[in-house]
Parts: sequence; C-alpha cells; structure tokens
Amino acid sequence: MLDYVQQQKPNGSYFFLETAGGIHSPVMSGTPQVDFYRSLRLPTILVGDSQLGGISTTLTSFESLKLRGYDIPAVLLFNQPKYKNHVLINQRVHKESLVATIPAPPPMIEDPVREQASMKRYYEQIDEHLEPVIKHLDLKHQERFDRLETMAQKSRDIFWWPFTQHKLVGDVTVIDSAYNDHFSTYSKTGEPKEMFDSCASWWTQGLGHGNPDLTLSAAYAAGRYGHVIFPESTNEPALALAEKVLEKDKWASRVFFSDNGSTAMEVALKMGMSAAAKRYGFDGKKIEILGIDGSYHGDTIGAMDACSPNVYNEQVQWYQPRGHWFKPPSVHVSQGRSYVRIPSEMGHTEKIYKSLDDIYSLKEDESLKQVYGNYIRNQLSLLKAQKRHIGALLMEPVLMGAGGMIFVDPLFQRTLIDIVRSEGSQLLYGVTESDDRNTWKGLPVIFDEVFSGWYRLGRRSASEFLGVSPDITAYAKTLTGGLIPLALTVTKESIYNVFLSKNKPDCLLHGHSYTAHPIGCSVAKTSIETLDHLATTEWTPFRDNWKEKESIWSMWSPSVVDRLSRLNHVESAMALGYGSLASKSIVEDLRFGTFKNGFDGTEKTGINLFARPLGNVVYLMTSQITTPQHVRQCEQAFLEAIEKNRNL
Repeated sequence: MLDYVQQQKPNGSYFFLETAGGIHSPVMSGTPQVDFYRSLRLPTILVGDSQLGGISTTLTSFESLKLRGYDIPAVLLFNQPKYKNHVLINQRVHKESLVATIPAPPPMIEDPVREQASMKRYYEQIDEHLEPVIKHLDLKHQERFDRLETMAQKSRDIFWWPFTQHKLVGDVTVIDSAYNDHFSTYSKTGEPKEMFDSCASWWTQGLGHGNPDLTLSAAYAAGRYGHVIFPESTNEPALALAEKVLEKDKWASRVFFSDNGSTAMEVALKMGMSAAAKRYGFDGKKIEILGIDGSYHGDTIGAMDACSPNVYNEQVQWYQPRGHWFKPPSVHVSQGRSYVRIPSEMGHTEKIYKSLDDIYSLKEDESLKQVYGNYIRNQLSLLKAQKRHIGALLMEPVLMGAGGMIFVDPLFQRTLIDIVRSEGSQLLYGVTESDDRNTWKGLPVIFDEVFSGWYRLGRRSASEFLGVSPDITAYAKTLTGGLIPLALTVTKESIYNVFLSKNKPDCLLHGHSYTAHPIGCSVAKTSIETLDHLATTEWTPFRDNWKEKESIWSMWSPSVVDRLSRLNHVESAMALGYGSLASKSIVEDLRFGTFKNGFDGTEKTGINLFARPLGNVVYLMTSQITTPQHVRQCEQAFLEAIEKNRNL
C-alpha cells in the first residue's frame, strides 16, 4: 500500500483508505479498526449517519477517534431534510471539522440499464457538493505540512530544552505523533520516518504511546472530576490507587502523593530525616544522609544536596552536599564474563562469577560479604568520630540510572542495609537499638524507585533483587504507564507517627496544587493492573530466551549482550546499556542513519532509534509491551551503529 502511495505521489493523486463498518468494528484479528489503523494516523473523513439516532452515533464515533489522536478534517453526511442531523453535528464540531452534506442516492431501479443511468446522473450531480470538501482537505493537508516544516526552527527559537546544551543541538526531531513504541517523525526530506522510542521518553514509557486503555481512564476521571482539592478530602481514584499500592507493598501503611520523582524524593527525605532527628535529638543541627556515589535523585534543592558532587549539581551555585557516599561495587559483563568491579578503597579489584544469576541470586559469598562489611563499618565509625549527624540511608536499588546506568552489586546494597539496621545506632551514635519490631532500625532506609519501580527491571519492585523492604520508597515514571505525571512516596506507620501533634506546624509541610489529581490516579491504577497482567502472560517469550542461562531475564537477547561484551571497543555491557566513548556518534547514527532492520530485511522498511546518551554510556530501553520482533529490530540497528563507529 505504501509503495503504491509513493508511486502515485508525483501525479498529485488522492489516496483514500475505505474501512468497512463502524470505527469499532473489528478486523480479522479482532482488533477494532480504530486501533488497528492508529499507527498510520491518516487524516480521517468521518461518514456520519443522517437518519434518526444518527447524531448520537456520529458524535460518539467522532469522540472515539479524537481520544485516539486522529485528525478529522471533514464529517460527511447525506442531506436528510427531515432530521437535519448535520445542523446539530456542525454546532458541536465546527471548530475542528468541516461538516458537509451530499444528496442521498436515488431509489434503486430494478432495470439494470436504467439503474446504471440513474446512478451516473447522481455521481455527476454530487461533484459540485464534494468539490468544497476536496478543497478543504487540500487546505488542511497543506497547513499540516507547512507547520511540520517550520516546527524545528521555531522550536529552536523559543524552547529552553532541559539537560540540553543548545549550542550543540544538531537536527531537531519533529514528532508528529507516537503510538506503541514508535514515533512518527517528519524528516528534512518531507517524508515521514518511523523511530523506535529507545529511551522510553526519559524512562516513562511502560504501556506504549497512545494506549487506549490509559486514555479512557484519563478521560473518565477528567469527565467525572477534572481536578479536586485533596487535603482533608478524598476521591475514588486516589483512594483506589493507594489501596492498590499498599496491596503490593505490604510493609507499608501510608501513601503521600506528589507530582514527579524529584518531589517524591524531597518528601521521602523530609520523612526520613525528621524521624531520625526526633529519635536522636538532632534539632537545630545539620543532618546528612548516607548514600552511594554516582546516585541521582532529582533536580530540586534537597534532592540535589542528597547526591555527591556530579555534573548535575556542581553547576548550581546553592548546591551544598549533605552526606557521605559509599563507592559502589558495580556489575559488568565483559568478554562474556560476569563480574563485580570492586573499588580500590575496599582492597580488591574484581570478583568473577559463573553467571549474572550467581550475582543477583544473593547466594552467600562470605568472603566478599566480609570485605563489604569491614568497609561499611569502618566508614560508619569514621562518621561517628567526626560527630556527623546522619539521618537516613538513601539508595537507588540495583541500578543507578541517571548517574550512568551503574548496576550496583546487590550484595553490597543488602550488606549495607543489614549493617545500618542491626548496628547503625551503635556505630554512629553509641545507642543500643530498640527491640520494637514496629519501627525502623538504625536509620530510616529510603529507596528511590522513581526509575526502577513497577517492572522496569522485570520485577515489580527493584527491592525484590535485594530481598529486603525499605522504610520509605518513591515511585513515578512507569507508575502511570507513560501518560501523565504522578509520583508516590510510600512509608510505614512509625514514620507517619513522627508528624502527629496537636500543633499544625508539626505536620509534613509539603504539598502541590495538583496533589492526588484524579486523572493521574485513575491512569496509575489502570497501569498497575495492566502491568500485573503482562508480568504473568506476555513476557514469557523473553523469560524463555534467558532461562537456560539465568533466572534473571531481559527483553534484550542474551546472545546480543554477550556479543556486545566481546567487542574490543566496548568496555562492558549489561542487558540495558553499554559504555563507549563513541556514544554521541552512535546516538546520532541510530537517529538518522539507515539500517537493514525492516520487516523485509531492507533499508526501505527499516526503522531508526531515538536514543540518548548518558556521558559515555549508550542505553536502549524498551517499553513493557515491546514485541520480540521490535526488540530484534533494535538490536540489529544497535549492532550496525556500533560497527560503523568502531574506530572512534
């Protein structure tokens, strides 16, 4: 079909794709037509119903199309003087669509010769009625492409992009629409180009762009509530989401709502450090955190101060590092070997394992556990000698994302948590730990799962890799499947009780105008339910691809990870990204190069990848609905791009 369209383009021909039945009528696979054709997002002429009841069916179809992102330049009906449906329909949609009528066909004549002549006269007659419609379609088509052609430069002129050095911006990617895992982009040649969203739109995409279930959840909540105030009130979407989350996090009892990952971490820090300050009498003293070097918790002031000096915070004049950060042992695959790289401060260099499974299964490795334990206890004793006031242990479990996709040895993180909880009070403050099982031990343990939570790493919570629960955790990004901002900070009753008082200033003084907005809460609940279903069904082929070697798994092929790890110009690889000094060049090639990864093995049907580097790290990320076929396409493009840039 696309070949035919390209062939006819020089002739200035019109191409119409006529569907059968209503927009929700299924194709052979059972998929509704409105969803089946969505990836094409063709401008749509809606043929309305001019008979009794037709106003409702036409407007219902119109709204269903709009909910899925279709442009509807025209609505076409037969002229029915008795009901005049077009008049009321025009009142509802005239701001977006031309509503036009044509005469109804004449009554059918049994004589075939006379019937043919009658219909010929009819078609000649309606030309004058359709001519304004065709002109309108031409106008809308031209307006659309005029806009697409100017968007890149206009965006350069007025946008201030985040995390972007504008002096270094090359081509601007003009995204006309997005569906499932792909962007439909407008290229400089004037041709549409499909690109796989391989950065998951900054790690938010879980259930695909334009997901109709999430869209309907958002529309329902928008229609029922819009936004309503949250303090001292409740609404069904917020309550249902909180209940759903606490069903999963059985260690927790309270849910605090905020807008994004950074603010969720601000809240978590206030919770944890206030609890420690009250227990250890830190009032009026500088309180710090224990963390892991290379972590990133957001761009608000408190979240930045909770990170060691790095490229994200050192340029901010008011940044004040408030903590002590451990050098992390990290997991790598190089030359087909799985190993842990150990910081020199611990007196070792690396530990080789038979497989990644041996690393992530947390099998007892007493010798390495002792190395970690000695290092941790020594650091805590030094902090005590320096009379530092440590208020919380903060970490990104398993994977430090924005810090460079650093896979931290889970044994180190688990050992750190165990020592802080069992010996932290004594090592830091010379205080005997409480025997109360209902409260936190040593220090409040905070997990930043903004990036890793809700199945991003294949498990509902990254804490499952560590086999231990936190006292406070933060969720965002895939929480809403990639549709709308929302964040949660989840905690225990013992943390919540710290803020209880008869004095209002003693409460948790943090809030947002759109706290617990019903639209986000409704979408998040639908997202969680969908992810739970996918975890037990759709991911089986990916698990099977890894099960001969590992109990851990990834959507990326183990053979591709192994192949990448053996390339001389690749430092190391994991099932999420790889490190190379050629990262910027590779990303440019992935976006704008040509690849033989199409469904027919040619460049003609190949797709590009919209990727972003993290320093010298290139990472590729799928959504949680990516198919094995699309994963293979991405892998092929990635391998081709690396080969092209092997000498950089």
